[in-house]
Amino acid sequence: MKYWKQGFYDEYQEGSVEITEEYYNQLLAGQSNGLLIVESKDGYPILVEYEYDIEEVRKMKMSEIQIFDKSTNVNSFDLLGKSMWLDKSTRVGLFNSISIEKEAGKTDTVLWYDAIKYIIPISDALSMLNEIEMYALNCYNVTQSHIAAVRSLQTIEEIENYDYTVGYPVKLSFPG
Repeated sequence: MKYWKQGFYDEYQEGSVEITEEYYNQLLAGQSNGLLIVESKDGYPILVEYEYDIEEVRKMKMSEIQIFDKSTNVNSFDLLGKSMWLDKSTRVGLFNSISIEKEAGKTDTVLWYDAIKYIIPISDALSMLNEIEMYALNCYNVTQSHIAAVRSLQTIEEIENYDYTVGYPVKLSFPG
């Protein structure tokens, strides 16, 4: 036998209730599966699902939005059928380097991605980087608008049902 009084005991405590070993194991199994052990009105331990408050639900939804924003669902484009992404610092660095190549009179540049060499006309590469930068900016604005929308929602149900995957620009695709 086990005893419960705001926690489990092997021996009787003043004011505790007796529970079977089998029920004790059921409670622990439920807790392992994400349920909470709480006390009933009669002082017995029972299992309940944790209920998130609206701010916890809001934080979870905003975290989902930020994870989606960093995923390949948003951060990718196609070059010659290969999906890739260039982060902000890489885009800026490439733009600067390619601009220097252009000033030096070169007509083509080399882009390495995932150990694959792409030779691209400089004018195409600069145009591509400009389009990627605008795409990234538009995606950022959509993500921020979703976060603002979730902050303004008034019920848990509205927050849970909010679809943050909509409104993003069409992914870019470059033929090469």
